[in-house]
Amino acid sequence: MMQTFLSFTLFTVLIVLIFAGCSKNKKEPLVITPTVNPLPYSVLVYYITPADKTFNADYYSGIKSCALGLQNWYKGQMGNGKTFLLNPVVVDTLTSTHNSAWFGANNGPDISGSGIYAYRNTLYETKQLLGSNFNITNNLYLVFVSSDFPDETLPRGLAAEGLSRITELASSNPNQAMGDAGHALGHAFGLPDVDIINPNAIMSTGYPQYPNCVLQQPEKDSLNASPFFTVQQ
Repeated sequence: MMQTFLSFTLFTVLIVLIFAGCSKNKKEPLVITPTVNPLPYSVLVYYITPADKTFNADYYSGIKSCALGLQNWYKGQMGNGKTFLLNPVVVDTLTSTHNSAWFGANNGPDISGSGIYAYRNTLYETKQLLGSNFNITNNLYLVFVSSDFPDETLPRGLAAEGLSRITELASSNPNQAMGDAGHALGHAFGLPDVDIINPNAIMSTGYPQYPNCVLQQPEKDSLNASPFFTVQQ
């Protein structure tokens, strides 16, 4: 009788431990509270899912980690406590009415311009989705789209990153994709590619070395004068 009781007790404890383990390993539901009133002079980060794609929680988490990591990296490079401001949700989500192929296509001069189609299409679609809330004066935009397109960003206002970078950000080795996003974000802040190649500089050919790349002094001076860079705790 005692042996039966002990066996039953051990079996019960084992079941409890199994369920406890399952509960610990279970991911918490992803809750995203959309940004309604963006903070002035903040960077708005968006993850756009095209009509033929589905939302990917791992992509979202990778993008969020990238944004927070770049905020800290820029702060470390500035050396005076300044960096860019993110909104509380960090990453907002949008669903496009267009399929993923649309973002890399020539959709006519009114949408895609005369070249650099993916960037201009992303800019156009972000404007369409946000409507009157799109404000490139008081906010900057870092936009990730689940679409295969080349890395293309024009200085100022918006940076666009495609699917290959998103998948890297969701992987176990996101550094090069973070460097690429940091380079694109630099353009959104108005920083140009440098005239003299510097293999250590993020705005030159050094971004694949992230986080072991640098802002050069002229770039720091430009960002230090920007309203988008303030002292952050």
